[in-house]
Amino acid sequence: MRPCLLPLLTLLGLAASSAADERPNLVVILADDMGYSDAGCYGGEIQTPNLDRLAAEGLRFSQFYNCALCGPSRAALMTGLHPHRAGISQWTGVLQPNCSTVFEQLKQAGYATCAVGRLDMLTAADWRNPANLTRHVDRFFGTTGHKGPGNYFANTRNTDFYRDGRPYVMPAGSYKTDLITDYVVDFVRRQDRAQPFLLYLGHYAPHWPLHAKPGDIAKYRRLYREQGWEKLRARRLQGLVERGLIPADTRLSPRDARASPWEEVKDPDWEAERMAVYAAQIDSLDQSVGRLMEVLRETGADRNTLVFFLSDNGASDKAVGPLDKPGLTWRADGVSTRVGNRPDIVPGPGDTFVTAGPAWSNLANTPFREHKQTNHEGGIASPLIVWGPGRVMKAGAVSAELSHLVDIPATLLDAAGVAWPAEFDGRPLTPLDGKSLLPVLRGHTRPGHETLCWATSGCRAVRQGSWKLVAKAKGPWELYDLSRDRTELNDLAADQPQRVAELAKVFADWWATP
Repeated sequence: MRPCLLPLLTLLGLAASSAADERPNLVVILADDMGYSDAGCYGGEIQTPNLDRLAAEGLRFSQFYNCALCGPSRAALMTGLHPHRAGISQWTGVLQPNCSTVFEQLKQAGYATCAVGRLDMLTAADWRNPANLTRHVDRFFGTTGHKGPGNYFANTRNTDFYRDGRPYVMPAGSYKTDLITDYVVDFVRRQDRAQPFLLYLGHYAPHWPLHAKPGDIAKYRRLYREQGWEKLRARRLQGLVERGLIPADTRLSPRDARASPWEEVKDPDWEAERMAVYAAQIDSLDQSVGRLMEVLRETGADRNTLVFFLSDNGASDKAVGPLDKPGLTWRADGVSTRVGNRPDIVPGPGDTFVTAGPAWSNLANTPFREHKQTNHEGGIASPLIVWGPGRVMKAGAVSAELSHLVDIPATLLDAAGVAWPAEFDGRPLTPLDGKSLLPVLRGHTRPGHETLCWATSGCRAVRQGSWKLVAKAKGPWELYDLSRDRTELNDLAADQPQRVAELAKVFADWWATP
């Protein structure tokens, strides 16, 4: 009997290996400060044919939420925990010992791992040191820390760029979205087809500064000059209704109080240029998605790949102050930067720093109120597209499943057949807050979230069923029935004090949970 045992074990091992090889490749694409309705498949006018194709062949979610801010959203996306439980509730921070990243878990499970772009919530020393880098991922090209995307055309002094743990200087004439896409394409081409991979593409676009290539900007200049923000907000609302993403009776939220009617704008050409550059950044991001999907098809990896596309928060209404200091420029090459939202600084080139502002952010977040960093729908509602042949069963459909960033790690691990451990690297781990979306992708139901909560920069919110309790920083609670009022226009707090008290307690208990 013993002579037969080794061949039998060998065959069993080969069978297990073969089964493991069938695990899907996992791709997560995260846009930065992209609004709910910016993509064409979410009702927008920006040209996003590649995202639209993913949506037509995959599944869109209409009630998917992020964490309203860069660092907290990335923390939730990487750990499956609500940000304050992972140790990050402000712009950025360092993950606490009670959590582990999906990179670490899938790398240990045999996945090849690659991270590209913004990593705001990890110990910078590990990602900037080649000797420590492989604790997290096999390959890394991008930035860590909390300094934002930096300049799209050049290195900056406060945002270090690293390639596989070594400092990287952007070549003259390059554009950051293209550089990280080149790296991703090379990674996929070099990947051993027998080993599944996890690829995280944390885009910088369309986060300010408004930097884009002239050819991409030119596509949009006339559109925004002729239409303006009011007509386009109405057009996006109609597009969202037609695509089944919001109810037909949804009322458009009011124009942001800081924005004038388009007909009264003093410098419409300059205003149109701001949005044209923002749209061009998303256009370039969509081209990046197209190049990634092309190399997946070219290598045959597309037949066994799950792709997730989402945004870390709503579009931003913020402006930025001076960046250059006496004798020290923001750009590492010594070129001065013209900063400010004023008509004498035309956005687009790499020697400028202009932001989109509240009127255009209001358009990007159509149909909702408010912007990035708030817990109203404009700050936390995100597009989510999931694509995967044989794994997404209702191509082109829309799911109203109440879902959140913390569900993405749970879904990735579920798809890979990896259980979340009680401890990792000798330290106990907090159980996941997320719930896998795989049943939803397959056309079934799942045990969903009874409640979801948010806490961002003093803002706070609770959602329970269709009811949402929300407050601005230092503001009173507001209460909305989102089944009838997704745009949060009819505050019912004064009429239902008991419900307000109950939901406020839910928030307090959640916030107190370590």
